[in-house]
Amino acid sequence: MKKWLSLLLILFCFIKSQAQTVSYNDFKKLIPYLQAEDWKNAYRISSDLLSSSEKDTSDYRAIVLYANILSASGMVTQRLMTFEQLEKAISKYKGHKILFSSHPVTQKEGALNAVKFSDAKLAKDAFITATNKEGTYILCFENIIFKKPVNPASFGNSFVRCGGKIDKIEFNPNKSLIWITRLTIKDGFAGASD
Repeated sequence: MKKWLSLLLILFCFIKSQAQTVSYNDFKKLIPYLQAEDWKNAYRISSDLLSSSEKDTSDYRAIVLYANILSASGMVTQRLMTFEQLEKAISKYKGHKILFSSHPVTQKEGALNAVKFSDAKLAKDAFITATNKEGTYILCFENIIFKKPVNPASFGNSFVRCGGKIDKIEFNPNKSLIWITRLTIKDGFAGASD
């Protein structure tokens, strides 16, 4: 009887851990590490959050997923992770919902850490080049293909957050540190940040 009770308790704990959702407080734990570009700890914490919330479809999990991909890419630039390890770590997220960091809107080609819409009036897609603070490494190229065309003028001077489903994950085939990862997002959306 004790064995059955122990087994049920273990099963209950496993099911509960798989059903956990990511909260705002969970996400807040990542912020200091991301701001300090402490990629190793940001990756560790975001990986733990993702593995404990596999069934969660919340926006917070989608933001943590982005932090995980960005921090893993940052680890590659610091030679704390290889491209092979990176590919193994993040390829499993194809098809998952992702929410990118908020950025200002730009019309400049080649702008860093800004949303560049394909058209100023009715955009079918947008592009973001996410870098480290100094702009010396491109951690992630982010190509967002919108589900419905977006009017960039509707955001005014607000920062914009884009997201959608990860359709494609690519890695620098030359394995140089100039750029690390490229994401293509389908069923994308854009909204003014709060």
